[in-house]
Amino acid sequence: MSDYTSPSNHTTSTALTVPQPRLPEYHRPYYTSRYDKEAWAVAVRLPGVKKEDIKVTVENEVLEIEAVRLTAVPESWRPLGDYSSEKHWRLRLDVGPEVDGSRISASLEDGVLSLRLPLREELKPRRIEIL
Repeated sequence: MSDYTSPSNHTTSTALTVPQPRLPEYHRPYYTSRYDKEAWAVAVRLPGVKKEDIKVTVENEVLEIEAVRLTAVPESWRPLGDYSSEKHWRLRLDVGPEVDGSRISASLEDGVLSLRLPLREELKPRRIEIL
């Protein structure tokens, strides 16, 4: 019987390594934005992504969008080249203090995520009545 806790009875080898989980490679999605007096509008292209595979958060004046496309490929198929059935996207945008994070809305249609980022009420232009 060997005592494996004794330093003299076992050796270490660099040939044995513990496999690490592979982290996804994130891509930056194509997006457009426009501004009007009421809000920012952002459109993000996320082809093939389902609504439940998108996460939108806003924290510390940063809007973050993470999405993953999971494509089911039959096991009998053999990919050509560097093909992956998964694709991960991440987009981070500084929205600044003028955006009201509690009123941001989002919708997904035809692979385009549309976001509306309303401005805080106190920052919107307003007409002052003269007395």
